[in-house]
Amino acid sequence: MLALSEYFAEPPHIEWFGDRPFAFSRLSREYAERLEKAAIAKEDDIKALPVSPGWETVAEINPTTARFSRYSAFLIMPVTLPLFFAIRETYWHLLEALDQKPAGRFIQCWFNIHRSGQSLPRHHHVYPFIGTFSAHAEGGETRYGNSKQESDSDAIMPHTNGQLVITTGPNHYHNTSPWTDAERPRVTYAFDIVEAENWNTRQFFLPFDFA
Repeated sequence: MLALSEYFAEPPHIEWFGDRPFAFSRLSREYAERLEKAAIAKEDDIKALPVSPGWETVAEINPTTARFSRYSAFLIMPVTLPLFFAIRETYWHLLEALDQKPAGRFIQCWFNIHRSGQSLPRHHHVYPFIGTFSAHAEGGETRYGNSKQESDSDAIMPHTNGQLVITTGPNHYHNTSPWTDAERPRVTYAFDIVEAENWNTRQFFLPFDFA
């Protein structure tokens, strides 16, 4: 396996949008394509799992997302190991920007596969940090904002293949644009970084950071 630094096409950096910091880095396109293919290869296996509570109404158009609590991408695909450590490296830069020290936290990670016309609806996560990795998502974008409805003040993030983004989670609403490529699906990996007290047996949380 390559050293972690060799997976980075662009090292982590911070950009602020309003009152929210975003940590960005970019991994190589070759590695992003490997993660794209790995997710598609596992899609049918994930669709056979029970739907996560609360996602029943959108499970048909968000099949792998709607089962996010039933699996960890890190446990079923060895190719995701560099992604795990790239997330942690990028997350540490975000902590520094927030003047926070490392703390005992866990991570859950799943993948989203969207075909032409499909998208993720506006929603938010209750956990302190959220993020996404674009395996194949160029041509799409994600909107982030502080309100339930789209707003002119939203931060709009165009996707670049290999791009990793981490930001703060509570009341940070986001949604994706509909995917338009009929030949090749949109594939992203999403994750939550959660406090130790959020750990439970109903979701796949893995140790991530240590105080």
